[in-house]
Amino acid sequence: MWAQEHSSLLLWPLGFWDVGRIPALDTFWSLLRRLDVEALLRAVNEWLAAWSGVERISVDEKVLRGSKREGKPALMVLAAAGQRVGLVLEQLEVNGGDKTAAALALLERIPVEGKVVTMDAGLLQRPVVEAVVKKGGPI
Repeated sequence: MWAQEHSSLLLWPLGFWDVGRIPALDTFWSLLRRLDVEALLRAVNEWLAAWSGVERISVDEKVLRGSKREGKPALMVLAAAGQRVGLVLEQLEVNGGDKTAAALALLERIPVEGKVVTMDAGLLQRPVVEAVVKKGGPI
């Protein structure tokens, strides 16, 4: 149903010429899982950096609902979202509950020069703040 509603935006750019026939969910799944996620994130971040001008970035941790499986804990991710454009710029899994290490790794992957970076108080550790300043975030 989603593909039918968005067919004019999705199918032609993806190379499906007959927009009267909507590909099955498996076709989209197969196509999307072959994407190079790192290259896609770099391209989106470059596009956002070029167009967004002054931006505020919010860094926040989230526990993904429904991700707890077979006695394993739920998946926790740290996400950086551009407030103005309303998009997640980058996200990383928090391994072993080390949110500071995840925040440092996340900040390495996103452009923060000249951008205001906000985050939960639990993430405001000296190494994280120093990383933002080192990458050109305002003091």
